[in-house]
Amino acid sequence: MKSRLFIGLLTFLVPTFLVAQVDEQLAAIQRTLSEKGPDAAKQVFDQSTAPYLEGKEYLSLAYFIPYAGYIAEKEASSFEGIKAAEDFLNLILEMTADPRVRRQAHLEIHTYYLEAGKNQMAYDANQKALAYTFQIPDHRPEEWALIERNLGVIANLLGTPEKAKEHTLRALKGFDQDSETSKESKFNVLNDIGVRYWYEAKWDSAEYYWLEGIRFLDEMEPSLTNTHYRKAMIEGNLAAVYDVKGNPQESIKRVKSSIDLNQYFIENAKDDPKWNRAHISLFYSIANLAAVYKNIGNYQKALQLHEYTLREKEKRFDVLHPEIIETKIHIGQAQNSLKNFALAEQYLLDALDGIAQNEGEFYIQAGDAHYTLGLIYESTLEFDKAKVHFLRANECFQKGLNENADYVYLGFLGNASRFFSLHDDAKTALDLAQKGFDYVTLIDGKKTVAGFTQVLQLGEVYFNLKEYRKAKDFADESLQILESLIQNTQGSLDSVRVEFDKPQAILLQVKSDYYLNQDPTVSFLESSLEKLMSAQMVLEKRKNTLNNADDISILQSQSQELLSFIKKIQIELYDKTGDENYLNSLLAVQESEVYAKIRAQVNQAGWVAFKGVPKQILDKEALLKSSLRDELEEASSLSGFLKISGEWEDFISMLKKEYPEYYQTRYANISKEYIDIPNALQAVRYFFVEEQLYALVFSKGSKKLHPLEFNPDLISKLSENWHEIKVICTFSHELYKQLWLPIAQDLEEERVLVIPDGILFNLSFDMLLAEEAESYREFAEKSLLAKHDIYYNFSLSLNRQKPKTKIAANYIVFAPGFIDNMKEKYRDFVQDSSLVDKAYLSLLPQPFTLSLAENTSKALGGERYILDESTPEVFRQKAGNHKIIHIGTHAESNNLSPAFSRLIFAKSSGQGLVNEDNSIYAYEIYNTDLRAELAILTACETGKPIYQPGEGMISLSHAFTYSGSESLLTSLWKIDEKASNQITEFFLNHIKEGLPKDRALRLAKLQYLESAQGRTLSPQYWAGLILIGDPDPIDGLNPNRSWLLLILGVILASLLTFYYLKK
Repeated sequence: MKSRLFIGLLTFLVPTFLVAQVDEQLAAIQRTLSEKGPDAAKQVFDQSTAPYLEGKEYLSLAYFIPYAGYIAEKEASSFEGIKAAEDFLNLILEMTADPRVRRQAHLEIHTYYLEAGKNQMAYDANQKALAYTFQIPDHRPEEWALIERNLGVIANLLGTPEKAKEHTLRALKGFDQDSETSKESKFNVLNDIGVRYWYEAKWDSAEYYWLEGIRFLDEMEPSLTNTHYRKAMIEGNLAAVYDVKGNPQESIKRVKSSIDLNQYFIENAKDDPKWNRAHISLFYSIANLAAVYKNIGNYQKALQLHEYTLREKEKRFDVLHPEIIETKIHIGQAQNSLKNFALAEQYLLDALDGIAQNEGEFYIQAGDAHYTLGLIYESTLEFDKAKVHFLRANECFQKGLNENADYVYLGFLGNASRFFSLHDDAKTALDLAQKGFDYVTLIDGKKTVAGFTQVLQLGEVYFNLKEYRKAKDFADESLQILESLIQNTQGSLDSVRVEFDKPQAILLQVKSDYYLNQDPTVSFLESSLEKLMSAQMVLEKRKNTLNNADDISILQSQSQELLSFIKKIQIELYDKTGDENYLNSLLAVQESEVYAKIRAQVNQAGWVAFKGVPKQILDKEALLKSSLRDELEEASSLSGFLKISGEWEDFISMLKKEYPEYYQTRYANISKEYIDIPNALQAVRYFFVEEQLYALVFSKGSKKLHPLEFNPDLISKLSENWHEIKVICTFSHELYKQLWLPIAQDLEEERVLVIPDGILFNLSFDMLLAEEAESYREFAEKSLLAKHDIYYNFSLSLNRQKPKTKIAANYIVFAPGFIDNMKEKYRDFVQDSSLVDKAYLSLLPQPFTLSLAENTSKALGGERYILDESTPEVFRQKAGNHKIIHIGTHAESNNLSPAFSRLIFAKSSGQGLVNEDNSIYAYEIYNTDLRAELAILTACETGKPIYQPGEGMISLSHAFTYSGSESLLTSLWKIDEKASNQITEFFLNHIKEGLPKDRALRLAKLQYLESAQGRTLSPQYWAGLILIGDPDPIDGLNPNRSWLLLILGVILASLLTFYYLKK
């Protein structure tokens, strides 16, 4: 679900002829209220207004209306604030019928209504002000245009964007009619045009007008209002543009600039009338920053920012204020992204309750909340509840958009129609899909790219409903639309654009045809495979033109669906023909799928630096990708696109030649020729084709495919029953029968490489029981641990022989420890409690890790960085070029956003909200020197193991591999610190003796089982530690003690000489 971004709009609050004396008096009230409180501010208010009351200067008096409200609110509540402001308004209305005074009085009270979160009342006040404007005989167009702008802004806040657009268009017309339009109005015209283009999804045009707005601000009076308040708004708008254009670094830079400008204004302009609105602007900027982090997959960071915003808003606003409600919806959406469904539900239902108690419509906000609740209940398999909320979301969106559609609503229609088609509600599914189709074809026409999308969506709904004939008809029609578009645009860039839309239509066509064909022949399957492979080639080309996180995610989903069906066809061809070429091709597809995920995760993180690749090369790569996208989306010249495409191909050829490792990581195609399996290798490659699990066994130079009967629920239930001996023993034996027994006769050697897939990444094969058992201690004799040296990898292609790294230094360890004293120092450093990183303070201390770090560094003669010394910067500088890199810290293997799997280090400072991050993320590891024969990372935790299992581990492992680590000792789940360090100590002792790494780990676990007692014998404590990568021994680990032997020899010779001389 895409996030809505906040676009900055300002309401005009005061006319251009505000008297300087009044301005000074308002500033004095504001300053006194901020610094001394309501009682002192009330005195200043009474002193300032008394002369105007006495002199019947009602226009001047009108400007004080909102301040009556601010003072009463500070003294009591927003309810009292509204009452005080309205009392002062009514006082003025009773004293004069002058339409100019009445106009200004209603404009002024609307500002207080906005502050109090009474948006409908603010809208109504502007409507009255507009009516009074037209009663002024000498009114200028700018005066009513200002109010139309206000109405447009508030209509947006009320969740009625179409009404907002109508008001804005009328405002622009008024400004154009008035030759004396003020500079402020001209600036806002530029902003408004940018906003119009934004909502029409014309990002470059929006960017142009907002950049023009910044240039115009630079020419205006250098007041804090212009240099900070207004500029902050435009910077925030530009951040939204760069986010949707796929440039998260620039987006983050702009939104942080917006935050800094707003914060400076708030701190230094306490007497400015816009001081209160600046807080709203700041909140919007932080919300946009959270949206950027969400879009690049850093959901946890997005949640932290939303939670910070909520805490700050709660200090300023009533619990039912729309700003509070908006942020609760954002938190609910963030919690949903993190799969924290119960928390997400709580926030969203609370927000909907707040909307129900508020005046105004808030249709769009309610639609967003119901939409997210529908997605939550779909995920938790509460389908009846999901149906209710999807239907309510549809009602809200229809009312808010007035039968029109924006990109969020069209996305909703697609998701909701898919949901209903999968849950036997054909009528609702087709109604929703048809609604999107009718809207798009009415606006854009059927034979357009947008029309193609809706036709295809209808076909997919019919496919889910198992109406394969209709699904194929729509797939055929969608392809006919594309062919027609290609023919009509032959020789132009549009033909290239349209070609990129083919793969999904081809997939739907082939799948529908397949299910219509009850007994497909070999020739039919080969023809289908050829179509699918051509579609996959188009998707691969398309990847080079994308840098927007949402687009990358969608393309990755499409690619996985396509690859899954390709494997299905290849398996069926192998079964029918016995031709191993199909099996080899399937292996290549499986490997491609692994690398496609890794590449998508890295791309989603934005600009990523890679070790060994100069910055200028990476910058050129980013520029060429951006140029390809720009040419494809905006230009009209095919020659321009072909020129950039040629430059891109030349660049890729250069990478392949000069930076082969980087090329392999980012761009190389994994062909069946590339997968070279050594004859001596004994390995099991598990993989899923749709729901069916297969095991491909490599042994003695041959391979054999085994279909397996597998119940994935057994793995999910293991973690729920770690201390139930009977349950664990039963499940472990059952998993052995399903996963290992069918292939056991083919695995004669002790050493076995296991390459899991899907949920198997959550399983330690060591704990599979070949026989029934009744106690945990029996695992030492009856499990695979007793028979095999098992090590793992995530890719067959990584088992190609590589030259060994020659490293002199033995060992380096990083162990922050996270003891209480460290956390207290950090808490003291950060003065503002709202900025404290609560997650850091909650990290468990690691005393056993500190002890192991000290002992091992002494035993191996290595370097040690512990406590406050163990920071991200020290790690980056010191870690590489050691035989063993021991990372004794907390780590998170993030299955939801694998590129944001991370290592957590000590805090070096407390720089507040957005500046400091004591983590190194998986995508940052690519640019870190980690040359080592072994990296140890045993305190790794997996956040959501049942969602996209193994993705976080794959991402971390690949990053370590690229950065030079030949193997990684890590954990599949959170393991008791004492137990993991005991096993690691045993393991290192065996490594020091020269044993292979896989054998050393096996013996360490067996040694642990000999000494452990009670519940610590459970596989929870020992089975999760696994070795990924090269299993060979580490040579030369014993510290060089030849100098000691030499000294002992000299001493012995001296003693003997002395002895003989004495004789």
